[in-house]
Amino acid sequence: MEGKERLAPGMRQVQRLLNAGNARRILLAQDADERLRLTLTQAAQAAGVPVESCESMAVLGRRCRIAVPCAVAAEIAD
Repeated sequence: MEGKERLAPGMRQVQRLLNAGNARRILLAQDADERLRLTLTQAAQAAGVPVESCESMAVLGRRCRIAVPCAVAAEIAD
C-alpha cells in the first residue's frame, strides 16, 4: 500500500487536512517533539482520524518522498 498512499507532510498541511475533513489517517514520527505529538494526537482524535506511529522522522520523510526528515504526515482521503 505504501506506493499508493498520498501523504501530505508537515504540521500545517496536516492541520489543514484535519480541519477540512480530508485526512484518512495521521502518521507521527516517534522521535518528534512531544508537544507536537500531543497537539496533533488530540486534534486527530477530535476529528475522528486514527493516528499511527512511524519509527523516525527520517523514515517518515523518505515515505513522503521528501529530502528532509518529517515529524508528521497525513494520508489524503480520496
